[in-house]
This record gives sequence, structure tokens and C-alpha cells, in this order.
Amino acid sequence: MKITYEQLYRSFPVFKHLLDENLPITMTRKLQGLVESVNPHLQQIEATQSELMEKYSHETDEGIFEIPTENRERFLKELEKYLDYEIVVTWEPINIRDLGEHLSISIKSLKTISYLFKDYQDVAVIG
Repeated sequence: MKITYEQLYRSFPVFKHLLDENLPITMTRKLQGLVESVNPHLQQIEATQSELMEKYSHETDEGIFEIPTENRERFLKELEKYLDYEIVVTWEPINIRDLGEHLSISIKSLKTISYLFKDYQDVAVIG
């Protein structure tokens, strides 16, 4: 399946959470394999973000790196362009129930990793 670097970047905290949960052993192994396979991409995202910070920011007297207003648009444009990059991830979509019955996960987190599920449906409510 194809996902963007942005999807991957947003998914990582959810993956971390899932790896700390008591899931069925086959699911734990499958998720661990997924995380190990995408780790090099996550490292690349972080490296690129650091490079862009170096390019567009400056360090304040307090030791905080700040992007000046005049550089923010260029910084965001370059970062967004990079995060649009697609990668191929080896993953056979699963059913949500495969995660087990005792999993605690927020709706926002579930939506973030919805591309991993074959039975996830994002239903919009129009009022």
C-alpha cells in the first residue's frame, strides 16, 4: 500500500501506543514488523525536518530555535512538499477487531491509522 510521509509521521505516536498495549500476539508481531520497516523513513523525516530547521531558523539567546516570520512560508512549503512524498508499505489491511477487545484508543488515533484497516469507515455527519 502507498502512504505519504505525512501519514507515516502522524501515525508514529499511535504505533508507539499500540506497541505498549496488550494485543493478541500475532497482531503485536505484525505491528512490530510494520514499525521496524518504516523506522528508516521516520529517521529520514526527522533528518529532513532538522535540515530545514537549520536552514530557516535561528537560535535565540534562551537556546530556542525559532523560525522568523519571513522564513515560515518557505519552511512550511518545503516541509509540506517533502511530506507529500509517497512510500510503499508492505501491509495487508486488517479488521479493527483483530486488535483485540480490550484495546483503548481514541477516535482521533483510530482515524490517523485508518489506512491499516479494511473495515474502517469514515462517516461524515451533516447537520
